Amino acid sequence: MDHQTPAFVTSTPAPSTPRTTSKPASFLERHVGEMVAGAAGNLALALSEFQDRGVTGGTKKAGGEAIWQLYRLRQSLITDLDFDSIARTHGRAVLRECCGNDITDAFVDLLVDTVLEILAKVTRDQLN
Repeated sequence: MDHQTPAFVTSTPAPSTPRTTSKPASFLERHVGEMVAGAAGNLALALSEFQDRGVTGGTKKAGGEAIWQLYRLRQSLITDLDFDSIARTHGRAVLRECCGNDITDAFVDLLVDTVLEILAKVTRDQLN
């Protein structure tokens, strides 16, 4: 019997690891991280669908909505915070927490970096 293992699984939390920071993430940092991780999850789903049968309309819509909500959050916080740094650091942490050892650090970085590249493009497009 041939069983395929999904490339992206979010149900297994990562084992706890010591934090290198002296204070826990604030509510706002955590929220930004969750938004980035959500958009990264949509991106991973789109990649998986693309390999199998093509990206569905629902996945495209969910991915676009995730980026739009992230853009709105960025615009509301950009004057008060280093949004990009917080998004990268906490998005990676939340995604790692959700995925555990099911995906590599390199894939986590790729997903988060790609989400932030898409967000930067949307930001540039909206400012022009």
